[in-house]
Amino acid sequence: MKNKLFGLIYMSSYKIQLNIVNLRELTVIEKIDSPSFGQADSKNEVWENDMSKICQAIDGFKEKMAEYQIDNFKFYANQQLIDDLSASYIADQIRVRTGLQVEWLSGSQIVYAKVLSGIKSFTKVQRGKSHPVSVYLLSLGSAMINLSYFENQKFVSTWSLPLGPREIQEINEITNSTPNNPIDVIKDYIGAKIDHLAWQLNPNPNAAIIIQHADSVNNRYLRQNDTVTRISANEFSDFYQDTIKMPQSYMMQKYQLEPAVAEHTLPNLIAIRQFINLLTPDAIYITDMSVITGLLMQEAKGILNKAVYSNDIILTFAKNMANHYLIDRRHAKAVTKFALHIFDRLRRIHRLNEKDRQLLILAATVDDVGSFINQASRYEQSAEILEANKLIGLSDQENEIVKEICRYQTMDGGPGKPDIGGHHYRNLDSHIQLKVAKLVAILRMATALDASHKQKIKQIVVSLKEDKHLIIRAKTNADITLERWSFNKHTKLFEEVFGIKVSLKQEGMNR
Repeated sequence: MKNKLFGLIYMSSYKIQLNIVNLRELTVIEKIDSPSFGQADSKNEVWENDMSKICQAIDGFKEKMAEYQIDNFKFYANQQLIDDLSASYIADQIRVRTGLQVEWLSGSQIVYAKVLSGIKSFTKVQRGKSHPVSVYLLSLGSAMINLSYFENQKFVSTWSLPLGPREIQEINEITNSTPNNPIDVIKDYIGAKIDHLAWQLNPNPNAAIIIQHADSVNNRYLRQNDTVTRISANEFSDFYQDTIKMPQSYMMQKYQLEPAVAEHTLPNLIAIRQFINLLTPDAIYITDMSVITGLLMQEAKGILNKAVYSNDIILTFAKNMANHYLIDRRHAKAVTKFALHIFDRLRRIHRLNEKDRQLLILAATVDDVGSFINQASRYEQSAEILEANKLIGLSDQENEIVKEICRYQTMDGGPGKPDIGGHHYRNLDSHIQLKVAKLVAILRMATALDASHKQKIKQIVVSLKEDKHLIIRAKTNADITLERWSFNKHTKLFEEVFGIKVSLKQEGMNR
């Protein structure tokens, strides 16, 4: 039992939960919830007022894991509602009192976990179907509503709209100050936010919709030991009409809801209904597969069927962003190929890891999105876009690295322009400065090799001589005068960072 079971502790905004899991079968052996937390008046107070309750629950979880002889476990917490300073304080308090280290999850990582859990639910939706069903996953949460779309059981895209404590407070303020029906006001409020997504969506009447994290609906329709079940449009309509008339206290009792969940129930139900009306799906499913399911899938990926992970969700999201901003796809593909070849050939020099390699791929994919806004300052604009549109599946620090790699692709001088070693760079976290510089240096050289955007160079050969002289041989019969000029301009940073002289040589394709 010791070698088979895994412990996952997950702390949301309203409770902390332990799951004892068989990772090989991805089945939950036992699940234990803490008492619900009090609801904070501000983001900075989330969890801080319940620290004793949290630590007491963790001590109980440690005893339970000891009973199962579990020494392999992870402790995650949702950071969407608090800032970095509060997260650091809370993590330190938990570590001091319980000895456990918290791994905070960004909003982008939460969305990624939800997407993975959606993939897991496909097997239930697909059952009995002769061909793959297109699926929308509508995931509710404490800070966001996410809508993801899948075709042929592969991730296509995801969209988000905010519906957290601040939005709930706004709704309450509006409804308290009007004599009109509060339900109509909430409909208008939610509808205005959904309208911003509507133009990006192409309704597919043959698709199914899976509704996730809708506790009230789950508690009404999901049978014990069920993870996914289908409900009719009429069943949801009847449930909706009954529930919106209920006082919140009665709703909590009837559907066994935590206070924080109950507060979101009406806005969430209205959002569900409006998305159903917008998407007109062929079938409606509900699921209790959650962020925790996605986290467990990530943990189990080494022993589960790897087909589940064959589609790179993070890269697909990045490519969707690049396509949205009309980047030159052939150029991006060529730059990515050159960057990865240089990265792989110089591993013993740069000493970066596989995660860094993935960040390089992502940066090469999206570094030119800013051209859509302003060609003259495209890389700074790319960084601004990435600041506002985080790549799913990455931590906040990883997203920052990708953003800064893009920012420092610029070679234009002048006041206020980003510069490695300049004011902006010196204010980056010291843990990422050197990594950013190394990846920028590699990507600059790769970009220069397709300076004309005409893919004149089909192949490169990278060799490092004993005298620390890096030679890149470009296989092409074309005129690469522009590429050569750009390359010589873009190698300066590489030579400074790695202490290696770089040369570009051309070799004909017949050699």
